[in-house]
Amino acid sequence: MQAKIRKDGDVTVVELKGRLDFETVEPFRETCNDVLANSKVVFNLSELSFVGSSGIGAFVNTLRDFSRSNPVPPRFCAVRTEFQKVFKATDEEAFRLFDDERSALGSFLEEPVK
Repeated sequence: MQAKIRKDGDVTVVELKGRLDFETVEPFRETCNDVLANSKVVFNLSELSFVGSSGIGAFVNTLRDFSRSNPVPPRFCAVRTEFQKVFKATDEEAFRLFDDERSALGSFLEEPVK
C-alpha cells in the first residue's frame, strides 16, 4: 500500500493505492498519528485493493481509532463494497462515507463550527 498526501485548501487528502497487507499497516498508523492528527482529512480509497484478510483488521482499527480521536472526523470516499462491509461490521458510525472526493471535501463546508 502506498499513500499519496496532498492538500486541497485546508483539507489533507490521502490517496491510498495498491494492495493492503499486514506489513503496511504500522507505517500507515504512524502517519495517521504523527502527520494527520488534528487535521481535516479525506481518505480516498479508490485505488486500494482488498487482498484477503491479511492486515484488514489492523487497517480498519487504525482508521476507526483515528476517526474517534481526531477533533474533526475524517471522510472516506470511493470506498469499494468489500471495505464498506468491513467498516459497517466494525463501527459504522466512525466512518463517514462519500461516493467521490468532491462530495467528501464539500462536507467539511457543511459541518457547523464548534
